[in-house]
Amino acid sequence: MLTPEQIEKRRNKLTASRVGVLMRGDAAGILQLWKELVGEAFPEDLSDNWAVQLGSSTEKLQLDWFERKNRMPVVGRGTFIQSSKLHFAGSTIDGWVEELKAPIEAKHCGGREPIETICHRYWPQAAWQMFCCEADQCLLSIIQGAAEPVIETLERDESYTAELIARAKEFWRFVEAREPPVDIDLPAIPPPAVKEYDMSDSNVWGNHASIWRDTREAAQSNADAAKILKSLVPDDARRAFGRGVVVTRDRAGRLSLREAKE
Repeated sequence: MLTPEQIEKRRNKLTASRVGVLMRGDAAGILQLWKELVGEAFPEDLSDNWAVQLGSSTEKLQLDWFERKNRMPVVGRGTFIQSSKLHFAGSTIDGWVEELKAPIEAKHCGGREPIETICHRYWPQAAWQMFCCEADQCLLSIIQGAAEPVIETLERDESYTAELIARAKEFWRFVEAREPPVDIDLPAIPPPAVKEYDMSDSNVWGNHASIWRDTREAAQSNADAAKILKSLVPDDARRAFGRGVVVTRDRAGRLSLREAKE
């Protein structure tokens, strides 16, 4: 859990663990965050939240385990990083891996979700940490159930980060003006697609990949022929036909090509 000193440093700051609502377009969450930042509400008390407390209790173990397995020290544990670019932006990192120039976050999950789902959930937090730390990557150490932690590396995505910063600035204007963000329109933005998948073992993929390869040249020839046939239709023609095909013109002047019926 955060120490009183850490809590004080985070006061009146937009931190990594709180920015997710901005990218999810969570109107209720955005309003609640605004209330907390202007002093109209207190943050949720998570003292009795088992999942949160479990994650907190295994944080040190995960960071120590990373050090042991990777022979890389994790320093700066629990350090609050103030952004050099935005006065209201900051992040309390679980730790810093100097050899990789990256923050590391420890997460303990139930084990019933794919790793991709977990990474997507924490993308806004990781992106904000990378922004505040001026890093190009963020490490997620993930325990699923009681399994050994796995390490996922999320790499900085400039377009996603730019959108996050723009939304943060827009939201912060409401905080500074002490005006509720009731008119703020922030549609959900999905995390960047970063995973690669080898589909070689999928029979369905293989079957349709073969069909696509075998018909690619024919499809291009078909498209080229359609363009030429339409270009040959006189401007005053309502219908042109011959050799088994028909081109018709609708009232808007658009041409359509089809096979002639016997």
